[in-house]
Amino acid sequence: MGLGEAIYFLTFGKFIPVTTGLAKMFSTVEANITHTSTISKVYSPDVHWIIIGALLGAWLVGRLEGESRNWVKYSPGMLLVAFLGGIIFGFGTRLGPGCTTHHIFGGLAVMSVASWTIAVLGLPFAFLAFELVARLGYGPYFKHQETRSVCQTCRNAGLDDDHRLVLDEKYNPWKSWLRMGAWSIVAVVIVSSLYTGFFGASGQALGSGPLWPNIIRLIAGACLGFGIAKAGVGTECGLMAPESLLVPESHYRKLNIPVVTQRMFQALLPVSGVLAAILVLNIAVLVMWLGFGWPVPNAAPKPQGWGLHIGHLLAAPCLAIGSVFMIGCEIRTYGRVGLGYLTGIVGLIGFYFGYLPYVYFQGAIDGFIANHTFLRATNIPELLTSDPVGQKVVGVAYTVLLASLFVLVVVQGAKRIGASPVEYLTVNTDDLVLRNIDAIPVSAPVRARTGRPGRLRESPSRPADADAAHANAAARSSTAVGRTEPERGPTTMAPRTVAPAAMAEADAQRARAGRGAGESH
Repeated sequence: MGLGEAIYFLTFGKFIPVTTGLAKMFSTVEANITHTSTISKVYSPDVHWIIIGALLGAWLVGRLEGESRNWVKYSPGMLLVAFLGGIIFGFGTRLGPGCTTHHIFGGLAVMSVASWTIAVLGLPFAFLAFELVARLGYGPYFKHQETRSVCQTCRNAGLDDDHRLVLDEKYNPWKSWLRMGAWSIVAVVIVSSLYTGFFGASGQALGSGPLWPNIIRLIAGACLGFGIAKAGVGTECGLMAPESLLVPESHYRKLNIPVVTQRMFQALLPVSGVLAAILVLNIAVLVMWLGFGWPVPNAAPKPQGWGLHIGHLLAAPCLAIGSVFMIGCEIRTYGRVGLGYLTGIVGLIGFYFGYLPYVYFQGAIDGFIANHTFLRATNIPELLTSDPVGQKVVGVAYTVLLASLFVLVVVQGAKRIGASPVEYLTVNTDDLVLRNIDAIPVSAPVRARTGRPGRLRESPSRPADADAAHANAAARSSTAVGRTEPERGPTTMAPRTVAPAAMAEADAQRARAGRGAGESH
């Protein structure tokens, strides 16, 4: 992700834009197919090679892994939440302006005052949205990635919330009218954009100028899409992970948050991914600024001359809520679309409707923002000092702080998950989280668990209490009559016997919940 940002910056002198490009891609449908003029009144029809590259990069991840995510089953309710998230997020990008990719991966790298404001103000709204979606019964959907073999392993290990809503061998995605309808809409947008790119006369059309800038855009987008799809990290989880350490484990269990997600947050894995991407671009910006006199890119170009305005304050909750509802920010949504996640597909469609208020009321919205501005400084060095030398000192200190924070996160995160720093940086997230689960082979029938859903292997590098969520979830889902369920103590896990009647009632409730969560076919 950071490499893609750096390539784009070194070529064009700014970081990657995406959300306006999507609006222009929507506009091509009006120009090529419907011959109407709604969104095209504000956004001229054009292809956006960065987005095309991101989709291709994510698609390549699926091909290399030998698995798309079309098999992942989502309930109609969760899809509605994702669609609403796309609307809310899309509108927020018009107020910012820019998405969380713009402000987190790009803005924090260039020390933007507006981007830091959006990141901090959005956090409480992200947690509120997280709580709301989980209380609606969709907590098990909050995962960085769905991989079939991992879901099967979790099922055999008794980790119910890590598989029960998404894994259904009877589900045929190609017979789902929701999936096929949503895919068709997105396919029309992509094909229409490519038609404009190959045969049109727009700014990024192949016949409108030199070929190499579009190749760079495509490569940068592919790097971004490949990285975001493979890592499964998003801006929202990267910002939420540190604060989640203050939330009791019992609360996440009550919300049915997957064990993988709980431990991923506890180990600060999303933070390390986001920081790595930010740091790569930040170093590129610092080198070109100090060594070659390049200006620091501005993350808040509108209205000109102002670094912070009311649009940023209003955008923060929209971007935070929308990201959580979609299970991903904008660039992560492109990654999820390329992999085949249906929530990403319907979220992308929602963006169109989120753009419409700005299309219809552009003058009023821009005027309101222009009349409510707060700071002229666009970045932290400008905010702290007007002396050019002092600004560069602040810039160096900022980079050192980012690098130190990254090292601290890696070291502490590795300790929290019982791994070495090298393993933390090189081993797959699911492998790190589930490494101490001794599950029955995937091929074995679930009913043949012999009363043991899975076993947590003891590890000298991690305390027994660190696996409380695993053991608790495994015991809850065991099929053995009179199974034992762990009860948390200060430092140990004491078993208590669950009565067969209570166990049967709990299993019945889970079965009813599973039937109610199915996606319409």
